[in-house]
Amino acid sequence: MARRRKRKNRTISITLIVIAIGLIAGVVSYGIYNKMNENVASNTDSKTESTASRAEEQSSSEDISVDDSNATEDDGDTIDFKFLSGYNYEFSSGVGGWSDDFKIEKDGYFHGCYHDSDMGDTGDDYPGGTYYICEYEGHFADIKKVDEYTYTMKLTDLTVTTEPDEYIEDGIKYIPIAPYALDDADEIQIYLPGKPVDDFSDDLKMWLSIDYQDQQDTLEHLALVNVTDDLGICSYERMSDKEEAQSLYDGAKQSYDAYSEELVNAVTTAEMTEITSAQANAVDGVLNSLWILVKYNTDDATYEKVLAEQRQWIADKEETLDQFSPEVNGSMWAVDYNEEWARLTLDRCEELLNYIQ
Repeated sequence: MARRRKRKNRTISITLIVIAIGLIAGVVSYGIYNKMNENVASNTDSKTESTASRAEEQSSSEDISVDDSNATEDDGDTIDFKFLSGYNYEFSSGVGGWSDDFKIEKDGYFHGCYHDSDMGDTGDDYPGGTYYICEYEGHFADIKKVDEYTYTMKLTDLTVTTEPDEYIEDGIKYIPIAPYALDDADEIQIYLPGKPVDDFSDDLKMWLSIDYQDQQDTLEHLALVNVTDDLGICSYERMSDKEEAQSLYDGAKQSYDAYSEELVNAVTTAEMTEITSAQANAVDGVLNSLWILVKYNTDDATYEKVLAEQRQWIADKEETLDQFSPEVNGSMWAVDYNEEWARLTLDRCEELLNYIQ
């Protein structure tokens, strides 16, 4: 625990270069409140726009491919990113509330989230505690075979996509941090089941849950290793594309409905604004995840069709949301804006399910 907390504190100190003042739950005047509403509406809308813009950038850029010329042996066996995309990857100690989880797609693109929590770190505005979070993405490349059970690949880039400012939502303070599993990584080793564990360090055995009592001689599951920090990353089988998409949508719908029920009991406009903003953010995250599934699990013609639809959806959404303003909707304009934004996004999530088989 001490080691983890020490690393977390070091990571936070490196990453939090720009930390904004925490959002204020109460509002001291209507003028300040209106400004807050404008920011809420603008921030949530910009996140949705990034869904399509990132998709457009990915569709127009050249995919990173595997160099198979250096990944073969006499028997011709090799692995590629399509193989690695069949798993989820998790870095954790196996205890506590922290974990760094990511997925690898068929061209080496990866995306993940590192989260930690401290429920004892509370304040008047965040009685639910403090939550540390980092969402990130990047690319692996150049898979090469080392031996029967070992491959290597390069981490070519890693970008943190989390907003740089801390904020309070639903009584919890959220603080951005740096990724953990892939922090400072350059070379990533890929270990296949059956690899002997005799020469693994004690730290690596701990990360990979090597069982000492059973005198485990070989690795029982696919694993990745951050060579720089000797960090072991476990894996487990990924759901089918259809199952994953349906699970994501079901989670979004449950969140949407839960926030709708919470909204009924809200008393002040400030509370309603906070609830609907959280509702919009929840479905936006699922829209991003569903979009990635569409990109990597449809043929080129279908993807281009869906991409055109997504661009049109964004244009239509903006036209609809432009109708909301303080002049037209009064002090409730941000609530109405966020509610409509969340509804449109959830409907779009449901439409995307049709393209994932």
